[in-house]
Amino acid sequence: MRRRMKALVLTAGYGNGHIQVARSLEQAFRRNGIDQVSVLDLMREAHPVMDSIVKFLYERSLAASSYGFHYYGWSYYLTRDIETESVLARWMNDLGADTLRKVIERERPDAIVSTFPFGCTASRLRRYGMPIPTFTVVTDFALHSRWIHSAPDRFYVATDDLKDALVGQGVADHRVVVSGIPVRDMFRPAFAGGDADGAQTESSGRHILFMAGAYGIWREVRQIMHRLLSLSGVRVTAVCGRNEKLERHLKNVFKHVPGAEIYGYVERVDELMRRSDGIVTKAGGVTLSEAIQMNVPIFIFKPIPGQEKENARFLADKGAAQVSRTVGELADQIERLLFDGETARRMKHRLRELQTRHASDTIVHDIIHVVMERSHSDNSIA
Repeated sequence: MRRRMKALVLTAGYGNGHIQVARSLEQAFRRNGIDQVSVLDLMREAHPVMDSIVKFLYERSLAASSYGFHYYGWSYYLTRDIETESVLARWMNDLGADTLRKVIERERPDAIVSTFPFGCTASRLRRYGMPIPTFTVVTDFALHSRWIHSAPDRFYVATDDLKDALVGQGVADHRVVVSGIPVRDMFRPAFAGGDADGAQTESSGRHILFMAGAYGIWREVRQIMHRLLSLSGVRVTAVCGRNEKLERHLKNVFKHVPGAEIYGYVERVDELMRRSDGIVTKAGGVTLSEAIQMNVPIFIFKPIPGQEKENARFLADKGAAQVSRTVGELADQIERLLFDGETARRMKHRLRELQTRHASDTIVHDIIHVVMERSHSDNSIA
């Protein structure tokens, strides 16, 4: 039965993770009979010039960080514990508010879901007298105050630890659901192989997947690949994403090197993960969640200060990832994984402990329940 319900999903284009989660939720809504779903990049819509500048700075932050200029990390830690009523917080939480009001008046959604910490959502709705349920999907493994400022009816988080952190900050227990971070359907465990270790049913030999496009320094990318390929029987697949210059460069450097595969943008990264024994990647919450769901041991090289460093620290503490600061340290870690069966078994076990099934559907089912419950309550009062 089709429900006459409309959902508005708010997101932001700072990295691909927030948008990927928004699209995963959109698919889950439609899978569950909610056809009227809109996805809105609120910052791009409300403040296009500022949005372009912020995106430019965000994309350049990796290169800047490699030279010790951690401006993104500085801003993250400066605002991590910021009070809701501070001048800076009020300014940030007002961004996009007027545009959001216009969109709500036009779309008339029954639920508003955010995959980015928009502080304007719930507070403005209350101020405008719009009793629309709001929901926030936290896309990292570590807590930042801006997520708290969104003040939704429900938070959806990756782990019990993150729920405990929110409750410790005064959020009511019933408002926090441990759902996992939504990933695309291709990364859901049901799409993986059926063996005890998860997704690596097609892996043969010693195969490392290197998300090279996430690293902006060509010299380090070359060093990593040379060092890994020097290990006995190791093959390396490097994915450059949309960095065409890096793709051309690596193809030229490694065209005669056995065991090296170079790709540009790859739509089905899950297929590459499925045949890999480990993945070298940046510590974005969504990419990490994809690897967790596929049960592929994770290696994080030089996480930049901010949420990536905090995500890396969390997974390292859980034994689900290893973090390195030098190419030599990374190679040593991967060598232990590939040549020491106990290391691989231990990491895969820790990854399985963090897996959640069907996060998108869990979230959407709960949203529908809250909206229907709210609707019945309002009708009873009326």
